[in-house]
Amino acid sequence: MSLFRTAVLTAALLTVTVTACGTPAQPAAPESAAPSPASSSAPASNIRQPESNDLVTENSHEGARAFLFHYFDLTAYALQTGDTDVLLAHLDGAAAEAERVGRIAKVYEDGGWILGGQPKVKNVLITSPEGAGGAVSALLPVNPGEYTAFGAEGQVLEHRPFSPEGTIYTASATYADGAWKLTSLEETPGAELPE
Repeated sequence: MSLFRTAVLTAALLTVTVTACGTPAQPAAPESAAPSPASSSAPASNIRQPESNDLVTENSHEGARAFLFHYFDLTAYALQTGDTDVLLAHLDGAAAEAERVGRIAKVYEDGGWILGGQPKVKNVLITSPEGAGGAVSALLPVNPGEYTAFGAEGQVLEHRPFSPEGTIYTASATYADGAWKLTSLEETPGAELPE
């Protein structure tokens, strides 16, 4: 076989090979980006972190209210995803809350997940006088949803039923360096709400 014929055959084989390899593959099934809530057999997926707004960074009572509402939105997100770093980033002390956040993280670190428990904040009632210098106290009537923590094998680790009367949280927050931080957040069901 002449060198010319060998070159032509090689080129033809390369063309066939490249064409075959270049044939478009069947498009992969698009990965669903739609959020999927947790169930008793699987954790939630594709849950997006709640976005903040400009009011959350304002040093005012309205800014503090927006921050506290946002913190509870982040709590709902952490319960569904196990991403507790977003909560810890908003704490400055708040030992009882840090402990609760640690319990959420532990469920996910051990391969489990949480179904429900997302708190529904009815209101944020600032109890500090206006002009308190970047520090506020507040009462928050909350309806926590039914909560079930599952282990890695799907076994129920903890269950709390829905309570229609809800509960009240007492919160303290301080403003520094352009952001609010929780210094205290505790469940105080006996607290009296202002009229």
